[in-house]
Amino acid sequence: MAFPIKLPGLPFLKGKEKKKLTGTYEDYESKLIGYLTSPPTIVKHPNEIQADKYHRCIAAINYPRLVEAGWLTRLIEMNLDFDLSIHIAPYSIESTIKMLETELKKQKTDLFGLKTEGKIIPQSLIQKHEDTKALLEAIQSGTEKMFSMALYIDAKSYDLKELDKITAKIRGQMNSIMVTPKITAYQMYKALKSILPIGHDELKITREITSSAASSCFPFAITSLEPHATGILIGFNKRNSIPIIIDPFELSNPNMLVLGTSGGGKSYCIKLMLMREFMESVDINIIDPQAEYTDLIKTFNGKTIKIAPGSNVVINPMDLMGQTLDEKKLSLLAFFRVLMGELKESQRAILDDAIDATYEEIGITTDPRTWSKRPPTLEDLYKQVLPLTRSDKDVIYKPALEIANRMKTYVHGPLRFLNQQTKIDLDNRMISFDIRDIPDVGKGTLMFLLLEYVYNMMKKSKKRKMLVIDEAWMVLSAGEEGEYILRLVKTCRKFNLSLTMITQDVEDVLTSRAGRAVMANTATKLLLKQDTTVIDEITERFHLNEAETRQLRIAGTGDALLIAGALRVPIEIKASPEEHKLITTKPDELLDMVRKAKGPGVEREMAPELDIKKAVQEKTAFTNEQIKTLMDIGFNEVRVSDLEGTSKLYMIKNETEDTDEHFVVQNLARNEIKKYTDKALIHHTKMPDITFESSDGKIVAVEIVADISLKRNIEAIEEKINILRKYDDYFFIVGDPKLVKYESFGEILTRTQVPAKIKSYFEQ
Repeated sequence: MAFPIKLPGLPFLKGKEKKKLTGTYEDYESKLIGYLTSPPTIVKHPNEIQADKYHRCIAAINYPRLVEAGWLTRLIEMNLDFDLSIHIAPYSIESTIKMLETELKKQKTDLFGLKTEGKIIPQSLIQKHEDTKALLEAIQSGTEKMFSMALYIDAKSYDLKELDKITAKIRGQMNSIMVTPKITAYQMYKALKSILPIGHDELKITREITSSAASSCFPFAITSLEPHATGILIGFNKRNSIPIIIDPFELSNPNMLVLGTSGGGKSYCIKLMLMREFMESVDINIIDPQAEYTDLIKTFNGKTIKIAPGSNVVINPMDLMGQTLDEKKLSLLAFFRVLMGELKESQRAILDDAIDATYEEIGITTDPRTWSKRPPTLEDLYKQVLPLTRSDKDVIYKPALEIANRMKTYVHGPLRFLNQQTKIDLDNRMISFDIRDIPDVGKGTLMFLLLEYVYNMMKKSKKRKMLVIDEAWMVLSAGEEGEYILRLVKTCRKFNLSLTMITQDVEDVLTSRAGRAVMANTATKLLLKQDTTVIDEITERFHLNEAETRQLRIAGTGDALLIAGALRVPIEIKASPEEHKLITTKPDELLDMVRKAKGPGVEREMAPELDIKKAVQEKTAFTNEQIKTLMDIGFNEVRVSDLEGTSKLYMIKNETEDTDEHFVVQNLARNEIKKYTDKALIHHTKMPDITFESSDGKIVAVEIVADISLKRNIEAIEEKINILRKYDDYFFIVGDPKLVKYESFGEILTRTQVPAKIKSYFEQ
């Protein structure tokens, strides 16, 4: 139905139409779209055209002889401001055959003429003749068709200088793929219309191609992960900055494995993912060996459960935790593998019998009605093993003694707080288990208990949930069998649980059975920056191609190779400014945020007087002038974690042969001892690094082991052990937590455990 409308002053009206201000809808329908979408002005220049932005069009005039699938992808990956237009139009078979036959005749004539004149025939002419002949045969057989192709690129920018830069980059990339670029000077208007998404080619700068060549021109060869409505942003494609959004719960299983060297960005990446998953209503539980997630938990009103000697939270290893008795026996054997390492057959047999006897004694049997009874404790199991240590038979006595000696720490030693009934409350959507103050010798076993307990509690709900295990090598390195870990990772999907394991110890993942089980049953894997010594093993185990291996070799902090099912893509992990403030752990950034929070006008406290005799001093205490003075007399700046695990900047004057980290820790430990006694000495000879006298008159030796090489650290321990054993007592301070495995050398502490250890010598 026609109806009158009034369109005063429409700029596209011409001649008599300008006077016609009313009419029907049909009169203006064809012009209305053009009016609404056209720019207000178009300014033409020889080498660019201005329509809001500056536009410069580039046409492809020559192409390579052979191309592979997705060969134009490198143009798309430049991530610049440009549009790319490809015009492909088919030829009829009849006209194609006629054209090729004519071309063949011409080529034969040229070849014959050169030959009769005795001239050298160019190889390019011979190759062109063979290609034309082969193409004609393919078209006649129906395996190929002919098309005309035109490729145009429209570079855009609001600034002419920036447009020149973009143009240069595009031309350089086109040359690198053997495409000759040409700026369409004096034809910019036609070129721009040829690039617009209206399917009209006004330039007609074409090249004949076959159907197989046309299919290879599709420029989006890099597959990207499909976004899901419930997914989260994982990162951005390193090649083209496309956001990568996935939902781990929609893959074959929701489990995730994160591998990366120290400083590669593992914690940063996981914190970012946890925030985003939490906003998607996923419940979060974290086993946190170093209390790295405490601030994140506070931000989201979560709950931090601190487990340590003297705390109110306990998990009884003998608690059934909602499992059947047979399942509990299996988990207890796995627990003892974490506790003792690989179990011998004799040890396993003794534990089997002792566990059965312990539960039977209090009335818990295979009858489900007995499973609600109050469970036994580790002391009850210890009492079953202890009589066997007095056996006359070596086959019973020796393994029983080994079990009893290891259990003694959990019954009468520093970890005896676990020898009681379970007391724990999981009443929050985001929970972190802080086990930083647990002695390193017991962290692996406690992590296993937490994994078991939280896993069994989470099974009761079908809601989406994540269980994150940081420093997972403590669990994965426990024994070669690892059936229990295997069972956990295989059944997570059934309970809508994502088990996320983070580790920097790639060797334990690649070599242990538990590690291989995790690797085989995690659909999502994030490979961050790796130690160069393990890249070959990772390449082999994860079947990486050459490009993926190269990505790992050059990866910086925050770069990762994401493997999700069959899809693999290099990504860059980025946070928004607000997210970054919540999760950064860089000391300089944290200090800067504290300063900003204080606001302007806050005066700095008066700096202390310089004490040039003090070899180790905190840098933040001094003014810039004082720092310069210290550096002029031989001090230098180092960053080392203190005895609380906080990374700090120190001004030091290290005139010894020890490393700077060794030198700082030695002085920090001596200063801690001097809080209790002046009888403390530092040594830089073959003697222990520190010696001091305790309150009961014992002479205690302290040795610091802080080399970057695990092998050299072990060698240093072996070199000093005979000297240390001559003192009344001794202990080691190590920087590498892996060294706690070597208990045969004596008590090995990380630096955060040192203050409590020193205090124990003076407060009996």
